[in-house]
Amino acid sequence: MHEIRPRGAARIRARSTVLAVLTAVTLGLTTAGTATAQQATNEKPRQVGRVDLTDRAAAPAPATATSAFPKQSGEHCEATKAGSKERRAGAVKACVSTSPAPAARTKAQPQSLAATAAAAAASCSVTPGNYSYERFSYCVSGVNVLYLLRDSKGAELGRATLTVSTSASLPASGTTWSEQVTVTMTAASGEVTALNAKFRAACGTGCTATKTAPWYVSDLVLGQSLTGTVTYSSSPAAGAVAQFLTSYKMYVTSPGATAIDPNASWDNPRKIRCDNAVGGTSTAGCVIPSITPVVPMDTRTSGQGAAVAAYVWAQHYLDDHWGRDKLLTRATSGIADRTNSTCGSFKALSVIPTDTCGEFPFAETKEGGIDGSRCAEVIPNFDNGGWDFIALNGGSDLDPTTPCVRAHVPAANKQFADDQLSAGFQDQRVIDAEQFELKVTATSPGSCLNNAPSGSRRSGNGWIKNTTETVPHIRKTDTSSPAAERATVAQACLGKAYVKGTEATRSAITGWEDAQNFAGLPGVPTAGLARCHLIANVFGGTGQDDDGGQTNLVPCWQVGMNTGTPSMRTPCESDVVKELDADDFGPDDSIFYEVTPVYQNAESTIPVGVHMSGTLVRANGWSHPVFDDMYISNTQANTGLYNLGN
Repeated sequence: MHEIRPRGAARIRARSTVLAVLTAVTLGLTTAGTATAQQATNEKPRQVGRVDLTDRAAAPAPATATSAFPKQSGEHCEATKAGSKERRAGAVKACVSTSPAPAARTKAQPQSLAATAAAAAASCSVTPGNYSYERFSYCVSGVNVLYLLRDSKGAELGRATLTVSTSASLPASGTTWSEQVTVTMTAASGEVTALNAKFRAACGTGCTATKTAPWYVSDLVLGQSLTGTVTYSSSPAAGAVAQFLTSYKMYVTSPGATAIDPNASWDNPRKIRCDNAVGGTSTAGCVIPSITPVVPMDTRTSGQGAAVAAYVWAQHYLDDHWGRDKLLTRATSGIADRTNSTCGSFKALSVIPTDTCGEFPFAETKEGGIDGSRCAEVIPNFDNGGWDFIALNGGSDLDPTTPCVRAHVPAANKQFADDQLSAGFQDQRVIDAEQFELKVTATSPGSCLNNAPSGSRRSGNGWIKNTTETVPHIRKTDTSSPAAERATVAQACLGKAYVKGTEATRSAITGWEDAQNFAGLPGVPTAGLARCHLIANVFGGTGQDDDGGQTNLVPCWQVGMNTGTPSMRTPCESDVVKELDADDFGPDDSIFYEVTPVYQNAESTIPVGVHMSGTLVRANGWSHPVFDDMYISNTQANTGLYNLGN
């Protein structure tokens, strides 16, 4: 772990905050009304732990698992065809068996088969003779299909080995996927010099194999491979879950012979789940349900990470280590009751603006809902490159067997944590009653200048990344209109050499005609509409049809979400400009800037508002928010009315 020290006034403010919190809590605990005020009035609040920032952590490594290939099948024998080459050579029957390849015989295979898996966009590791799994992928290599020719006395006249590998990536959002299949003749001897290898795939109830054959020309000779894809589809109804196995059959014969029945077959040992049950704006998708999902959360910045820091503290200091040593279980019903059980007696402290109860375990889990009187009650405070924790109900002798924590955090910090939890559920497709691991960290943001993510584009000495998602119709009010892309999260890494982008197009972006229709309704005051840049033009955000601008624009009120006070421009964009142009903003300093449109549902074409955040990261690693995290609603002027979102 490393220490990050603020400079100048910022460090003084941090120290002053600690003193202010301790003083206010010590002198005014009873009037502040904490849940344990009566008990704590005789105890001076004291620091009970610290969470230091670490270097930016890599994304959590995906959980993996393996399953042994089904045990070796017995031989399946059929008579050779009268008059065939095999019968003329004395072979009266052909026998086929299937088994996992011995590791010693496949020592040189993993590298090439892993390349095959990568080509199929599957990310699981390949262990010959075993199925390998990740949450969104599966693969197998080293499946040996042995073909033997025997004479009338059972003596072997020739043999050949076919080695099979398959790999697939499952769609986190979507219900169709492909599986790449490769069959290679790796050995041949005696009277067997060529084979015909037909392959067919299927899947169980709740799934349809829409393309069952990976190839249609099936002849093979030694060293030759056949490669192709099979495809599957599953379309669960809203709220529904389908679990099934994929299965495989091969028809292995001598060239020219016809196999009526499959002579090699097996099932994928683990089930696939396709569901439409994650909730929120999530659509249907598929996973390997036996692989435990890993939900990541991180403090990211000192300005908004208090609640997440409290979860890090709880995982470290409390014996249950929820989400780390003991899995959590998502529970989609009863959240309000569990919240009330833990936080109903919570009393906000006036020293913390918008003080909110940050409970852990979460009310969104079965493990949540513990009586709040049993919880540790702490105040996280960012200071000198980490988070100090002040206990209100236990002083320095906090009992580590305490089953829960209630953290006093600003409402925006709690929402920041809630948003990460919700995103984690969606990204990992965690459904009701499913267990998950919580990977929660407190890391220094680090400079983003040299860490451009995939899908981003260079802008000045930084980068910009826009994302989109599909909506059923470009005009929500017209179900005959075509599907379109709506703008989602937009991120920018801004450096000293930031450059200007382009003005907004005049063409119809997604939702534009919906906005015009709403603005023309009776009773809606006449006002100008705009195509709002998520990443502002002044920061390099694009807006034209030919530069990707439509992925950066959303319909908005010109005076309301775009301009005015508060708006995207003031204070958010203007505060960032002031910081970038400040004399002490160095060439290696950066600002990580993020704008997230908020939509009502999966069909919406216009956001109801946007979440905005900006974090300054100095070259030495010290960070602080440029402005407090803000939600700007898509309402007209400063009325708070006529929200354009649909």
